[in-house]
Amino acid sequence: MARATRRHSKASGTLRAYASCWRSFEAWCRRHHLVSMPASNETVILFLEAERQRGMRASTIESKRAAIRHFHQRKGHPSPCESYAVKEELAGIRREIGTAPVKKKAATAELVAGMVAIIPGDTLKGKRDRALLLLGFAGALRRSELVGLNVADLVIGPDWIVLTIRRSKTDQEGAGQIIGIPNGAKLRPVEAVTAWLEASGIEGGAIFRPIGKGGRLQDSRLSDRSVANLVKHYAKASGLNPKQFSGQSLRSGYITTAFDMGVLARRIMDQGRFKKIDSIRQCVERGNLFREHSGEGFL
Repeated sequence: MARATRRHSKASGTLRAYASCWRSFEAWCRRHHLVSMPASNETVILFLEAERQRGMRASTIESKRAAIRHFHQRKGHPSPCESYAVKEELAGIRREIGTAPVKKKAATAELVAGMVAIIPGDTLKGKRDRALLLLGFAGALRRSELVGLNVADLVIGPDWIVLTIRRSKTDQEGAGQIIGIPNGAKLRPVEAVTAWLEASGIEGGAIFRPIGKGGRLQDSRLSDRSVANLVKHYAKASGLNPKQFSGQSLRSGYITTAFDMGVLARRIMDQGRFKKIDSIRQCVERGNLFREHSGEGFL
């Protein structure tokens, strides 16, 4: 019971990321004939420096340090990451390569419309992909929230959906967050979701599932990586640079579009389940920096 409590103290996405980072550290240690558990301060420093030389971002290197600390603590070993030398190494890496995140392009309403316009509507996969992109956009959903949806989380009306998000980045305790999604007159996400559920025959469990060869629907749940791959795929198919898009692009695209349409910040925060207004600004496209600019009247 205690072990289960500790396991659930961190989000599943965080644990998956830690596991991936730890595997890379273990593999690096094996190649260099070094001990990974328990690791010495010097081993961690050499690893972080090797990651810097490989061109990893500061945020990625920090995640790997956090993973090393996590697995040492889980095994009952003192963390080698708390030493002054390791902290100085990481601070030096931050100063050298910077900490600014790589900004991905927002999939605005216009871009999403272009993506779904090329999706074939007469195939099961086409119906799934259309519903996934439109629901992800209309709900300003994180990719983990999107693939985590179950049929029981949706109440579908004639031109609306009441969506319950059971767990999210800002709701780790699973209290649940409820948002409304109208069908609208342009993208029509409610119609897309209804068409997918009717065509797939899904009556319970995961809404978005893999489709195997021959168009056979599988019982498992799509991964959050699948969302990113689909966004990139349809971005490329519609003539855009797929490298500029990610699974976050649907969420940031909704926020950018709403902001550009003059929607009140508090209403955008409600749909995106933001707790701080600064989080909205981080998602808004660079072009909106000049909308209603403070210097417009005198510069």
